[in-house]
Amino acid sequence: MPTYIYEAIDASGATVTGTLNAADERAALTAVRELGLHPMSARPGAERAAGDGVDTDRKRRGRKVGLADLTLFTRQLANLVRGGLPMMATLDALVENTENARLHAVLADVRDKVAGGQSVHEAMADHPREFSNLYLSLVEAGEASGDLAAVLERLAGFLEQDLERRAQIRAALAYPILLLSVGTLIVFALVTFLIPRFAVMFSDYGRALPFLTRVVLGVADFMGSYWWVVVLGLAALFGLFRLWHGTPQGRLAWDRSRLRWPVLGRLFERAATARLARTLGTLLRGGVNILDALAMLEGVVDNAYLAEGLRSIRAGVREGESLGRETRASGRFPGLLSQMMLVGEQTGDVEGALSTVADAFDVEVSNSLKGLVALLEPSIILVMGSVVGVVIYAILIPIFQMNQVAG
Repeated sequence: MPTYIYEAIDASGATVTGTLNAADERAALTAVRELGLHPMSARPGAERAAGDGVDTDRKRRGRKVGLADLTLFTRQLANLVRGGLPMMATLDALVENTENARLHAVLADVRDKVAGGQSVHEAMADHPREFSNLYLSLVEAGEASGDLAAVLERLAGFLEQDLERRAQIRAALAYPILLLSVGTLIVFALVTFLIPRFAVMFSDYGRALPFLTRVVLGVADFMGSYWWVVVLGLAALFGLFRLWHGTPQGRLAWDRSRLRWPVLGRLFERAATARLARTLGTLLRGGVNILDALAMLEGVVDNAYLAEGLRSIRAGVREGESLGRETRASGRFPGLLSQMMLVGEQTGDVEGALSTVADAFDVEVSNSLKGLVALLEPSIILVMGSVVGVVIYAILIPIFQMNQVAG
């Protein structure tokens, strides 16, 4: 069995670390509890970084609380609460063991306010940059239901899935971006350094240069003399786009058009729907009211066109209409979503139906992204290779002709 490194709190409130063998992370956490400790985290031994072993005086770093920081904190909070550690002791332990400087300050403030009599969600609400409305609503629902541990477990799982999905997208796009960057640098070097040298040599050619050569030399001369015009023009276009996109009408038109792009439009729609379904399912399972949950989704989908559809759905649900029928009537979401909602309403398990939809669309998005990247990589190589080939060919034509004349 693999070895896991655990970090836990003992009966005196001190932080302890150690190693044990377990089948998976859940089994490792269970084994730590059997030792009479309150586990904070358990990770495979291969992930242990140099300098592990908790040092409460270690240097804190980071000025921003990223998704990875929030996810780790939420998982540790869920583990400690589920282990039965009192909330003040839990917050003390998390403050001491948080490396991100900004999150450390936020948690210290939350701890002090909880000690002063506020609830956890009330203390967190004073830090909207770190804790979203979705996060706060789930914590509030968990406190109200008396089952905060279970709600935190679901919230941690939701954040971990979101973090994993983003990591997959970054990993998939890393190589195409590298190819595009290298290709752009090569073309820039050819236009900036190589072609101008041949232009000097061709000035004594004594005859009209081939058309392709004149075009390449003209482009290089223009870029060399007026590159700043190109940069300013692109900056102006980008600025105008940002101004237009900043208006409600512009944002709505742009987000609607994105969903209609060839190939990418379906990918955007499926990704947004998967996130919407998983978020709504998490909120409902956590005890959040359906109307409040729908209101929160408007900021989650990050698409004004879909958010407008959610507002109409919420209005219908407020009047007593079916969630599934209102979703279908909006005409802005895939049919599978409304169909599964209707099934969930009939069986009394809307949360499970939404989870099924989210899993299905996550798989579709992952497979589509892999296929797109597999197509994108050779396309970038082909385009960049063609550009470089045309430039080199345009330079070699007059050189061959000069050699023939000299011969």
